[in-house]
Amino acid sequence: MNKKLNQIIGVILILMTVFSLIGCGSSNTADNNESKEQTVLEKIQEKGVIVVGTSPDYPPFETIDEKGNIVGFDIDLANEIAAKLGVDLELKQMSFETIVTAVQSGQVDVGISGFSVTEERKENVDMSEPYLVGGQVVVTTTDSGIESVEDLNGEKVTAGMGSTCEQAANKIEGAEVVSLDDFNMGFIMVKNGTAKAVVADVSVAKDYVANDSSYTIIGEPLSYEETAVITKKGNDDLTKAINEAINEIKESGKIDEFKKAWGVE
Repeated sequence: MNKKLNQIIGVILILMTVFSLIGCGSSNTADNNESKEQTVLEKIQEKGVIVVGTSPDYPPFETIDEKGNIVGFDIDLANEIAAKLGVDLELKQMSFETIVTAVQSGQVDVGISGFSVTEERKENVDMSEPYLVGGQVVVTTTDSGIESVEDLNGEKVTAGMGSTCEQAANKIEGAEVVSLDDFNMGFIMVKNGTAKAVVADVSVAKDYVANDSSYTIIGEPLSYEETAVITKKGNDDLTKAINEAINEIKESGKIDEFKKAWGVE
């Protein structure tokens, strides 16, 4: 009887050991799987596509050509960044003020749409190394009677909603700022007299003036700013890869070719 009992106990002990080892093996497998979780950059490269949010109402940075294609300085830059990452580019058109939210939610991988580097913006998203340096200026028409920024006291001034143009416009003493989700509409309002001026990036302003002699730039730039790519906070691998791509594009002289092609300073 005792012998049989001892045999039973021995079998039980062996089974307990086996189950214990199986349990440890499962735990190790789970840990290994967890440690192999893909980074954002790896997911993009595996998919073979980087999705970029942009608002094509800001020529020469991003606009829609006569064939309905989104083109511009930023688009050429985005294509070059995608090539450096070894993936294709997919553009998602959206209003400027929604791009940050789209990046935060993962609806798009990055935002490239003339984003100026600001402390407020850096609280919500990460920003790449700057790829451009510029500023904001005031544009009016040659027959508007506006000769200086001071003349805009009490007048309507338009700017893109959620942009640094809007911030600069709000600093014009006494101006009534009209914020628009379509930046081009600001120039139309100035042209038809429903607004006296529009605040725009210097390259955008010069593009409009070059294509329509009824527009003119007045005064000195209202601000100095740097332009960068925005990424979701915590996507450090992607931001690092974009920084490396931007530096390579600068060093190769490619970015100067884009500037010359689009009249960007």
